[in-house]
Amino acid sequence: MDSDCLIKLVKSSLKETVCQNFTVVIPALVKREIVDDSRGQPDATIVKDNLEKKLLWESIGPRTVSKGEEAVFSVFRSGQYDAICSDDKRFLKRLRLFQVPYMTPAVLIAVLLKNGKLTVHQALQKLESLSPMISDEEYSTVKVFLAGWRKE
Repeated sequence: MDSDCLIKLVKSSLKETVCQNFTVVIPALVKREIVDDSRGQPDATIVKDNLEKKLLWESIGPRTVSKGEEAVFSVFRSGQYDAICSDDKRFLKRLRLFQVPYMTPAVLIAVLLKNGKLTVHQALQKLESLSPMISDEEYSTVKVFLAGWRKE
């Protein structure tokens, strides 16, 4: 998961649910961006606590990259992961080009609903709390999915 995605999950109160239902790994560079470079900020404290409690996991990753997305891509290529979580438009375009599976913060809500970890009502609340931070397109797509959801 990259920094932007993780911060959006923290700010929308979605991180706990995501971390309890997925193994979330962040490269050391992402940890440095969020925790070390922002020491004392509420988001930094939350992420640091989650790392200490093993709700989030840190991967050492490469030391030669300078951007969080590059570190995420490099860690993913190690072959141990199912998907990348990001919502950086340029990065997602690159992932599509290389046929790398990915999820965005709003898509995580849909997956949690599908897996029975959120009710439709909870999913809608989480989507609304995330809405100021995501694109209108992503919001609309997930909103349509949630509106049409019927548990099989």
